[in-house]
Amino acid sequence: MNMIKSLRWKFVLIATAAVVIIVAVVLGLINTITYVRMTNQVESVLSYISQNSGKLPKKIPTTDNSWFNNTNWFGDTNWSDDTPEFSYQTRFFSVLVAPDGYVREINIKNIAAFTEREAIEYAQTTVQKGQSVGFFKKDRASYAYMITKKNDGDFFIVIMDCTHDVDAVDSFMRYSLLVGIACVILYIMILTALSKAPLKPFIRNMENQKRFITNAGHELKTPIAIISTNTEAIELINGKSQWTESILKQVKRLSNLINDLVVLSKMGERSAADLNIVKFDLSETVTAVVSSFEQIAKDQGKNLYSNIKSQLYVQSDNKCVYELVNILVDNAVKYCDDEGTVDVVLSKNKKKTVTISVINDYAAGANIDYSRFFERFYRGDESHNSQKKGYGIGLSIAEELTQIINGKISVAYKKGKIAFIVKMTTGI
Repeated sequence: MNMIKSLRWKFVLIATAAVVIIVAVVLGLINTITYVRMTNQVESVLSYISQNSGKLPKKIPTTDNSWFNNTNWFGDTNWSDDTPEFSYQTRFFSVLVAPDGYVREINIKNIAAFTEREAIEYAQTTVQKGQSVGFFKKDRASYAYMITKKNDGDFFIVIMDCTHDVDAVDSFMRYSLLVGIACVILYIMILTALSKAPLKPFIRNMENQKRFITNAGHELKTPIAIISTNTEAIELINGKSQWTESILKQVKRLSNLINDLVVLSKMGERSAADLNIVKFDLSETVTAVVSSFEQIAKDQGKNLYSNIKSQLYVQSDNKCVYELVNILVDNAVKYCDDEGTVDVVLSKNKKKTVTISVINDYAAGANIDYSRFFERFYRGDESHNSQKKGYGIGLSIAEELTQIINGKISVAYKKGKIAFIVKMTTGI
């Protein structure tokens, strides 16, 4: 069931990522529109004050036809800018400065937060910024300014209090972000609770497949045993022949396939809770596996070497680790090039991690998709592998075993050699 849990969480993760992207794009677009509308509104008021020589008309005409202008959905001017009190609510001051910096005129009647000296200082500061329009902070208040160059070369500077507008936009952005995060969290909770429903048919199908493989495996063992027994009886009566040897060879091969299928069907049911965690000498385990394949490699004309760090202890399931190493060495010997070399290396890293590397010569492995090597029943090079005994099951079982013991397995190919690398923590 580990695969089902993994699939479920991948489904939740992908769906959540999609929703987060959508929410981020929507909130970003809404906040951008809100900010642009605010700045356009502020700049519009500053522009009319500048055009009226430091006086604000009681009603601001709307001439901007852009999508972000200060109108509602029906094309009417924003009601807040069209009230008799609007001109009295707007707080601003204006300064007329000569090109040499001399202040010709100053009007601070419509603001209380600036003295005449402060107004002149801030007006000069805005000119030094080199921007015709901008925003700045004074204490906790926000202000916007606009610099207009007159025909005679003088600079007319208008600075307006826009604290209410800026705070409104900031609050909207902040609350929209909180609402967005809350929506995503709520979505994750609901999706997690409901994610089992769409996976039920898939789970049922997998259970049926496992049940079929297990039942079929048990049913097939009986006729296979009968075929094997009858063939051996024929050999006792008539002696061995190439036909009886071929029959027994294929019977053994079919028996191994059935056993592998049954093991593979049950791998998904195994978990860390089923392990028998003990402290054991990993060096001895790997050495035992290598020793069991020495004669097989020699009979096939291949060289099997090992470089195993001695007395390397780990806290794990000895049986699982033995099966894992056995599969990798068997695979390496089986697919190693004729007269090639198989190297088994066991080493320890600094961060309480051990590495098991199984490397073999494989000249035909340059153009193979190694990302699919751990798929069930996948065989990378059909023309090369067709002469080998195997069904693409072993490496899938190896990956399952690695996951159960909380390790990582990878495959790499370089300079005519293929390497399977397993990393696991010592647990000590």
